Amino acid sequence: MNTSQSRLSNSTNTRSSQPRKKKLQQKEQADVCVIGSGAGGAVVAKELAAAGLSVVILEAGENHDPSSFGTYEPEMLRRLFWDSGLRQTRDGAIVISQGRGVGGSTVHNLCYAVRPPQAPLYKWGVPEIWPYFGQVEQILGVTQIQETNVNQLNAVIRHGCEAMGWKGIVQRHNRGDCPTCGAQCLFGCPVSKPAQNNSRTGKQSMAVTYIPLALAANAKLYSDCTAEKIHLKKGRVTGVSASLPSGKLDVQSKIVVLAAGAINSPQLWLKSRLPNPNQWVGKNLHLHPAVFVGGVFNEIIDGHRGIPQSYYIEQFLDLRRAPDSGYLLMPAFGSQMIVAASLPGFGESHRELMERYRHIAALLVLLHDRTTGRVSVNYNGTPNIAYRLRRSDKQVLVEGIINAARLLSAAGATEILMPYTQHFPIKTEADLEIIRRRGIVPNDIMLASSHPQGTLRMGENPGKSVVKLSGESHRVKGLFVADASLFPTSIGVPPTLTIAALATHVAKQITESGIV
Repeated sequence: MNTSQSRLSNSTNTRSSQPRKKKLQQKEQADVCVIGSGAGGAVVAKELAAAGLSVVILEAGENHDPSSFGTYEPEMLRRLFWDSGLRQTRDGAIVISQGRGVGGSTVHNLCYAVRPPQAPLYKWGVPEIWPYFGQVEQILGVTQIQETNVNQLNAVIRHGCEAMGWKGIVQRHNRGDCPTCGAQCLFGCPVSKPAQNNSRTGKQSMAVTYIPLALAANAKLYSDCTAEKIHLKKGRVTGVSASLPSGKLDVQSKIVVLAAGAINSPQLWLKSRLPNPNQWVGKNLHLHPAVFVGGVFNEIIDGHRGIPQSYYIEQFLDLRRAPDSGYLLMPAFGSQMIVAASLPGFGESHRELMERYRHIAALLVLLHDRTTGRVSVNYNGTPNIAYRLRRSDKQVLVEGIINAARLLSAAGATEILMPYTQHFPIKTEADLEIIRRRGIVPNDIMLASSHPQGTLRMGENPGKSVVKLSGESHRVKGLFVADASLFPTSIGVPPTLTIAALATHVAKQITESGIV
């Protein structure tokens, strides 16, 4: 990583005799400046550097040493997430988890490696990215999860799914041998390492796969480096100005790739006052909002041990026949802190639930949302995230919650736990009416999101999209996007592989563009 040492100023502060550190002004010149190092930025940086272009990567968060990942969760939330894991929609109804650091959200995600069906890619106009999935999977080390690695939590969920006669599958993942695997995976994998001699250890995030490959191809990485403005001249990008702990960094480049995620990418676009003639920048936000449904069992589940997510229920999501709606049911569990924050009730009732921590299994209802929101910028430059579920999506989500409760009951749960503010125990089929009556009311039920997408949508019509299918802006020459902002619609499934495949496509478009 290219850094400079701070120098002390000769002048003194009028209020103190202590010398002040002089802010350094660093400069870089490159063919390409990539903003963000997650599932999109890491891939496009590696592909372009390997093609012989000079590449500078800017990452707002730290360059983590996985062995430093600890079990003190407040510290890990601060280190790994934007806003310490408390980023949320404007009304406070949905908490949005976004990674901050080299590798982005791939450092804390749970390694589902899911290909979408080809139908959405045809609908989006980019069916040619399909062959790139195999390339991405090879670099990330995607393999089939073995039966011996299906832990008790996922086995219980599978039993309930089979009892209901629903369709489910043991999924694939990008994870090597991981002796410490468990719910702590949400806070980074302490044994995560690059592949050596065809052997992989721990979570294969972008930080230990694509980023090392990019650096080996002579890309430069600046971490703790926040992009402040993208610069233009006569309709072309000329570079990026950024802030470092020691001062400022100016990168001059013929191409800028925005890959900071579907919240931060439109935020920087708007802060930079880039062209936005049709006001599409920041619109079309999809969140994949999710609800946790828990079940209390007589037997010990110990859902915090072993691979957190290995099974996957796709009964209610058919992207070929019904591409615009549906939901997934996925096993979910967390550390004691995460579970405590998710459980209903207060005081004594909450304590009693936590005493049954080892007996709880949970499902995540992940909505393939039609609702669209918007990212704008507050007066201080921070993102303003507006998103309110439309009625039809609320109905689908209620259906998903009820089916999750039914599955847990079929698996043997004696009580269903809902993430309402108050504790409403659900023990019989008739009790499901509680869910129907309450519905989805903002701030009455805990909603979460880990997959923001769609805010710089791609398309050939500049009146209805922000960038071309190549990823390049309709209005700014040399400005490309390579993250989930590109998605024209919700993808419906965990998006990491799709983002990476699209980033591979964007990199190829850049090398063939003739700009550099």
